[in-house]
Amino acid sequence: MHPVIFRIGTLPINSYGLMLAISFMLGLWLAAKRGERAGVERSSVYDLGIRIMIAAIVGSRLFYVVTHLSEFQGRWLDVIAIWKGLYGLSMLGGVILAVAVGFYTLWRRKMPVWKLADAVIPSFALGIFITRIGCFLNGCCFGAETSCSIGVSFPDNAMAYAETTGLAQGACLYPTQLYSSLAGLFMLAVLLWADRRRHFSGFIFCLFLGLYGTVRFGIEEFRFFDHEPNMLFGYSVFAGRPGVTDNQLISLLMLLSALILGVWLYSRRTGISSGSS
Repeated sequence: MHPVIFRIGTLPINSYGLMLAISFMLGLWLAAKRGERAGVERSSVYDLGIRIMIAAIVGSRLFYVVTHLSEFQGRWLDVIAIWKGLYGLSMLGGVILAVAVGFYTLWRRKMPVWKLADAVIPSFALGIFITRIGCFLNGCCFGAETSCSIGVSFPDNAMAYAETTGLAQGACLYPTQLYSSLAGLFMLAVLLWADRRRHFSGFIFCLFLGLYGTVRFGIEEFRFFDHEPNMLFGYSVFAGRPGVTDNQLISLLMLLSALILGVWLYSRRTGISSGSS
């Protein structure tokens, strides 16, 4: 674990922050390159990307705060104090708000919504792949305790072994950060492969939504859970806790939304094609 990956003089460079910055830069480059193929100027994609970046950070923080309100009681100014540490972020909240802001911007500017959504969305998968490596180096977003051979132990000062977690020093944990990173790489490969095949506008976006909802639901089964679950679907065998997490509920909604939206976009396209013939 390397929360500070290196220093510039006396300035510490946080590993998570560095990976987040790299993911933003590479994601913006990929989105601009793919946006040009959709007939959109790079400057427009860059402007859209900056808005999405800001929304991703704000959404990540807001979702974390909403699900951890007890941590901020009596010190509400810490809600905006992300400079005190980048562990108080939730990637799922960032994806949701970033997508919402992206669609609103496209709609307001009368840009080709679904073509550009297909062009930009692989950058989200790329961001997940890179940023989750930062999570592993930072020691955040760790998994539940395990006795299997793939478990990892963090240094004694890692946040996984803080008193509030109840985990013993040196306990082996599922490396859920690396699971998420590999899932991001897998989604990126599938999206780029699918985009080379014939498809309707919006298909790549729907595919990402469905894939992310599915893999995030599964990975949550191995994550350490630090607040009360929703008692809905029984017992989590791997994490050893009842119910499902808020993230799993949202993941199910994402999967359902992908199916409904995909069917609607496909029927809309076939309806237009048959109407013009």
